Amino acid sequence: MDGKPSVPVVLAYHEVMPQSAYSYCVTCPALGEHLRLVRGFGLSGADSPQARITFDDGEQTQYQYALPLLAEYGIAATFFVTPGLMGTAAKFLTWSQLQELQNAGHSIESHGWSHRFLTLCPSRQLALELLMSKNSLEDRLGREVAGIAAPGGRWDLRVATACAAASYRRLYVSEPWILVETSGLQVVGRFMVRRTTTVPELKRILAKDPSMLWRLRMRSRLKKRVADMIGDGVYHRLWCRLSGYTEFEEARRNTGA
Repeated sequence: MDGKPSVPVVLAYHEVMPQSAYSYCVTCPALGEHLRLVRGFGLSGADSPQARITFDDGEQTQYQYALPLLAEYGIAATFFVTPGLMGTAAKFLTWSQLQELQNAGHSIESHGWSHRFLTLCPSRQLALELLMSKNSLEDRLGREVAGIAAPGGRWDLRVATACAAASYRRLYVSEPWILVETSGLQVVGRFMVRRTTTVPELKRILAKDPSMLWRLRMRSRLKKRVADMIGDGVYHRLWCRLSGYTEFEEARRNTGA
């Protein structure tokens, strides 16, 4: 994200609800404002070279609340989903809903098989997480899956190499300034939209404001430093508690994933 027109701004959303205490839940009015802003920039479409709208986790709130807003503003999005969880709990989308999203012009891509952090997976499990997700989506939806969003944004060179070996062409991560290639794989950074993200802040992101990107980079480095100090597992449990993410994690554990 160095200000060049060819570098996309990729916005990542999670839950969309009328209201919520979850840090990564965006309210319906807020999402409407964001989509209006994106349209105002002339940046829309899943394949736009300038900006893309993405959703993680394959949750019902995206179908119920985000889909009508996307249709209203004529914006195609990419949904990163975990096939191992689809339809296993009321929280997650069903396969028929994924087909409906695809038929409406949206892209369905991988978010791993079970939302396990790829960096913590042994080599065999990592390969299964990548291949089972890709193959399942392609078999059920009939289209090639070329992209994967790393669960929790966790990635490293080993993960990138494994993604390339599994025939993915793009790996999406949580550092919005990143756009690099490794092992024939494009690593693309995304901006994680939060409940507290304001329209002025989003304008600066879309405009690729250097000072905003510097702030995001410093925030990311601080989080990584804390995670390194206390351990990634402890950091994630603390983050879940503070962010209100426990409902998703409980649903994932209840499915045995």
